[in-house]
Amino acid sequence: MFAGKGLDSLLDALYYAPYDASGWQEFLNRIVSLSGSRSARILVMNKSADQVFNGVQVNTDASAYQAFVDHYVNLCPWRPGLSTLPPGKFYSSFLDGICDQKTFYRSEFFNDWARHLDIHHGASGTVWQHDGQTIQMFMQRTGGQGHFTRDETNAFNALAPHIRRALRLEAIMHQRRQQQAFLEQQGRFSAMLLVNAAGEVVYASESAWHTLRDEPGIRMHARKLRLQDKASQENLDRLLTASFAGGSAHAPVTGGVVPLWRYARTPLLMQVIPLHPDADSTLMPVPAHAAIYLVDSEQETQIDLDKLASLLDLTAAEARVAALISQGDKPADIAAFCGVSVHTVRSQIKSIFLKTEVSSQAQLTKLVRALPVQRQVPLPRTPFLLSSAG
Repeated sequence: MFAGKGLDSLLDALYYAPYDASGWQEFLNRIVSLSGSRSARILVMNKSADQVFNGVQVNTDASAYQAFVDHYVNLCPWRPGLSTLPPGKFYSSFLDGICDQKTFYRSEFFNDWARHLDIHHGASGTVWQHDGQTIQMFMQRTGGQGHFTRDETNAFNALAPHIRRALRLEAIMHQRRQQQAFLEQQGRFSAMLLVNAAGEVVYASESAWHTLRDEPGIRMHARKLRLQDKASQENLDRLLTASFAGGSAHAPVTGGVVPLWRYARTPLLMQVIPLHPDADSTLMPVPAHAAIYLVDSEQETQIDLDKLASLLDLTAAEARVAALISQGDKPADIAAFCGVSVHTVRSQIKSIFLKTEVSSQAQLTKLVRALPVQRQVPLPRTPFLLSSAG
């Protein structure tokens, strides 16, 4: 079933999938074509595989897919049988006892959902389980196409290790993106809290402690953050719960911002960023599941460029570029800000890398943020309502 150029193109699509937003859909398109399937789907689920976090599917219209996710996913008779079989393999619904055809045809799943889509046979498997998530993959066939044979199921099983490697690659890339976001935010804001899976604050930077001391709308009780505004507290709890649980149907897993409204002042912003549990511990003072940055627009963080240049043996121009890089600016933005060409900025970055013995902007950001070169400059306080009205 998978051989020659067909297999090569399928593997190319599979290992490209983690790098492109539509990559997994393209992989499913190819596997449907090569295996003579009607449709296919990959579901990212919770540990017990009874709730869908997200998924990818081909050859099923949007309304049918939404109905499947919202209701029929837990009525599919293939899935209970699949849960009793060892993970890491694909099974033919017809040959491997996942669910006999008579039972399948009597099910609500078939009569109310699969019948009008002409789905009669399947090959499915739990392809990966990690960090409280279960990922299952399904190929489906019409009655006229017949069931998946033993040879066809074995071909899927030969592909299974490659699918797990691609999923692992995507997990690593997701982890790296989260680490990069952590570093970029760390470069912008010095008031940082780290929270563990129990919702307890396990670390607070000096600036964060000052903010907690000075802001009446936020306090610490039993190592947990307590907000004076009820709606803000509920929003914070929702974001943290989503971070710890790995997501749910009604809560984002990418973090968010909780505004704390202050009378006649700009709001204090609490930016919640989930941290991958396997994240490199050297990035954080202590292990944690979420970072919370307290962003006060009435405080501006500046870097002492003279001190930075002295500590790293940089020129004044290089120190300015290093400082802007550490604050998350891109080379093109730095060039526009400094009134020089992008080529000049890239040459300066190359020189900075050589002098500091780093090889990436993320490493440079980490280095600059670790140096005692930060200083906070209070800005004039303007009433929030007036500034927004103007």
